[in-house]
Amino acid sequence: MIDTVKIAKALSDPVRHKIMLMLAQNNQECCPVPGEVEGKTGLCNCEIMAKLGMIQSRVSYHMKELVEAGIVAEEPRGKWKMYFIKTKTLNQFLEQLRADFKLD
Repeated sequence: MIDTVKIAKALSDPVRHKIMLMLAQNNQECCPVPGEVEGKTGLCNCEIMAKLGMIQSRVSYHMKELVEAGIVAEEPRGKWKMYFIKTKTLNQFLEQLRADFKLD
């Protein structure tokens, strides 16, 4: 069961909303690791830091909130972490909102 309130709270922050848009619009990685599955794109901490002009600890804080809300997956790659949108969870969130607010 997804926690719609936790997801909504995570998405309500302007920085996290921007990060989610970056994840959704990303189509290539900056830090490919040999042996990793191709076709799976995400963003590395370093990319998020550079694009938002933020220090690593602030990016980590925001990514922790998104991961704990269940809408982003993280994957360690060397000294960095890669982040990916969990589309299944976001779709479940949208379906739950439709049901909760009788939007169908």
